[in-house]
Amino acid sequence: MTRVAIVGGARTPVAKMGRAYRDVHPADLLAVSIGAALSDAGVEAGRVDQALFGATGQAGGQAQNVGRNAWLAAGLPHEVPAMTMDAQCPSSHLAAHLGAATIASGDASVVVVGGVESLTRVPMFTTAQAGLDRPIPATLTERWDMPHQGESAERAADRYAISRRACDEYGVRSHQAAAAAWKAGRFDDEATFVRADGAPLLRSDEGVRADSDIVKASALSPVYRPDGVNTAANSSQLSDGSAALVLASEEMCERDGLSPLAWIRSATWVGNDPDIIFDGPVDATEKVLDRAGIRTEDIALAEVHEAYAVPVLIWQQHFGFDLDRINVDGGAISIGHPFGASGARQMLHLAHALRHAGGGLGLATMCGGGGVATATIIESAV
Repeated sequence: MTRVAIVGGARTPVAKMGRAYRDVHPADLLAVSIGAALSDAGVEAGRVDQALFGATGQAGGQAQNVGRNAWLAAGLPHEVPAMTMDAQCPSSHLAAHLGAATIASGDASVVVVGGVESLTRVPMFTTAQAGLDRPIPATLTERWDMPHQGESAERAADRYAISRRACDEYGVRSHQAAAAAWKAGRFDDEATFVRADGAPLLRSDEGVRADSDIVKASALSPVYRPDGVNTAANSSQLSDGSAALVLASEEMCERDGLSPLAWIRSATWVGNDPDIIFDGPVDATEKVLDRAGIRTEDIALAEVHEAYAVPVLIWQQHFGFDLDRINVDGGAISIGHPFGASGARQMLHLAHALRHAGGGLGLATMCGGGGVATATIIESAV
């Protein structure tokens, strides 16, 4: 099978829900990243075989295949098919996995992948509104509790003895790391701007708090339990944003002179306990490492999804991985979490972070609602 490369990508700065992108249609929000990703890769849109995107709130402006609508809204060729998928938070991770598998099988040479979420325009749980059947039937709750994700995070913290102090310290670290990354220009190569009247609506991630400190974090009340560990300071933010990657076969890179940013070495996803979903990245990581025939010691940098501080700390505790090599430029706690876009944003940044660090192998992993988790290993090409 052919090797698959990430040859370009782009993502919008992430906006707080209800703020900078409140007047931007989700399809237009995704169209911005698609166009910038193609430009970054140096690939003509007509050469693309297919496009795969993630979006979890498929209602309103994100209904009726928002990925296809975004492709057309960007003025790109109608001959290129596009689809939208929902695997909860790892949706655009899975889009990248499926795009890479399609190329590796020989059924495509170039695939655009990514995702979008506008929690402003399509609020969380819109698709589970009153008057319709609930997504979770009684036959499911007879077998599983299916608690709110916040309660799942509290249960995971109990199981793995994750303290409130550790969560607060991690949350502060995320904000400080993201602020330092923007200041140092480490997001510049991946950022593309949403404009109105020619001016960017947002020039950096809106939720990053450079002044975050442990005193402020410790003063906040827990959200889900009176004595819980999860607060606004150590949990992911509800956000609006989009991201896209261009994947290409090794043969396409050689034939068209494309410059790989990273090679996709291995990818997988797993199912895990839906009542305690936040140890899923551990299972996914073990599986992808086994498939790639490598160990955690071979990994230079890791991106572990910051749904809360809890899953990152569980993952770090299990593998004994150096915390200084996890989410080196922040994550969803600071950058924000536009659900359908977060996986692609994470993979794009990992590829650039490896380049900044001098190369090597990187691992990205995400947990997701319902008890699913993804993991991807990439190898820097620069």
